[in-house]
Amino acid sequence: MAARRRPAVEPNATAPEVMQSVCKNITVSGRRTSVRMEPLQWDSLADICKREMKSVHDIATLVDHRRGDSSLTAALRVFILSYFREATVRLTGLEESQARFDGPGASSGVFERAMDVFSTETPEKAED
Repeated sequence: MAARRRPAVEPNATAPEVMQSVCKNITVSGRRTSVRMEPLQWDSLADICKREMKSVHDIATLVDHRRGDSSLTAALRVFILSYFREATVRLTGLEESQARFDGPGASSGVFERAMDVFSTETPEKAED
C-alpha cells in the first residue's frame, strides 16, 4: 500500500502577508533576471536606493559582482542587512560589544519592534 501524500500547498498560501515573497524583474549587468524577496526586503532595498541615489539595477549589479558562489537573492538579503547594521553602528556610535540592554534575556525596544513584523495585529508605535 502506497503512503498517503499531503496535498501540495503553495508556500505563500499560509504565510502572513509580510512574509509572502514577491518576484520582480531586474536588470543585472545588462541582462534581465528575476529576484524573489519579501515586501519588507524590497522596501528596504528601495530605501537604500533612495539614500544612495542608485537604481535597484545598479545596486543589484554591484552586489552581483561581489557575491561569489551565493545566489543573487541571498547576496541582496545579506547586503540589505549589512547596510542597515552599518548604518545603525554609525548613527548610534556603538559597536555590538558596547550595546547594553537590561541584562540576559532582556530585549531592546528595537528588537521588540522588529519582532512585531510577524504579528498579525497592527503593532503600536513605541516611543524611543
